[in-house]
Amino acid sequence: MGKLEDIQQHLANIKSLEGDSFAYDEQAILKEYEKRNGEKSNFIIKILSIFGGILASIAFLGFLFILGLYESEVAMLVVGIGLIVVSIFLTKTFDALIMDTIGISLFVLGMVLFIAGLLIFEVNENIITILVMTIAFGSLFVVHNPILSFFAFLILSGGLLTLIISNDIYSVIHLYINLHALALAYVFLNEPGMITSDLKLVKLYDPLRISLVFSLLFGLMATAKQGFLFMSQSYFWMSSLVLILILMYLVSLLIKTFKVESTNTKLWVYLFSALTLLPTLFAPAIPGALLIALLSFKVNYKTGLSIGIVSLVYFVIQYYYDLNYTLLTKSIILFSSGLVFLLFYVFLTKKLKSNEKV
Repeated sequence: MGKLEDIQQHLANIKSLEGDSFAYDEQAILKEYEKRNGEKSNFIIKILSIFGGILASIAFLGFLFILGLYESEVAMLVVGIGLIVVSIFLTKTFDALIMDTIGISLFVLGMVLFIAGLLIFEVNENIITILVMTIAFGSLFVVHNPILSFFAFLILSGGLLTLIISNDIYSVIHLYINLHALALAYVFLNEPGMITSDLKLVKLYDPLRISLVFSLLFGLMATAKQGFLFMSQSYFWMSSLVLILILMYLVSLLIKTFKVESTNTKLWVYLFSALTLLPTLFAPAIPGALLIALLSFKVNYKTGLSIGIVSLVYFVIQYYYDLNYTLLTKSIILFSSGLVFLLFYVFLTKKLKSNEKV
């Protein structure tokens, strides 16, 4: 049965439960679903087209610099602001792939010129970052274009990281990771309520979801590579603890999803989960990537699941590579970790099969 038939069957079931008082426009619902499904199927094409447009914008930027635009700070600011305004107008007025490509390309180009102009004027980096974040935040209210909203969300998260790094307050990255992890969990676990609450929120949901995934990964990467930033690993538990608690809560939700009723089975699942996550207490990138994968699995978000799995593999390899132990010790750690995962898998498989028989 296809998804359209599933929707029709769900509507029929709701109708039978609610009675004649329940009224709905079936054609409008199916039409909106087909529209959103088409937008999702063309998302990769849009991304590729927009990145092509950005590359063309970079070439055009080089042409402007050849003409001597960099010699006038005022001209760079005026042109940058003008391009941002034009891009917002295009994406707000027209709903077409070519206009999205042109609009986003002009938006990125305008931002680059705006930042460059402020830097030449020797404006404080913090003020520049706040101004750029303000423009991105304001664009979310003016334009509800998914691609532009995606870039705006990334700019907001990137701005926070820029403020943290430029002011040498690296320990605040743990707060950044925790806030984005909590926001990601809230968005994923409250998907039904968010996409049915408001039409504007529906249009922002998809870009918000994927941008939160990337934003969390940006923060996790800062902790994954030793020496990448001047951060003390003694405080990495501040990020890992929150991530592990969210994962344990997610485990409890998955237990309910699989309808595990046995108290002993629940205790064993919690115990194995805790033992599996405990070694990652000083490696927040690993539970962070695992959180992305499990949340995506729970809501059947294939893009997030793929990103989470690839990130998890990379962070695990990076973690063991950076360990200051001998090769034999690393091998023992890898062997022990793999054995715990295999035992966990066998245990879950056995218990789930026994539950199915019951």
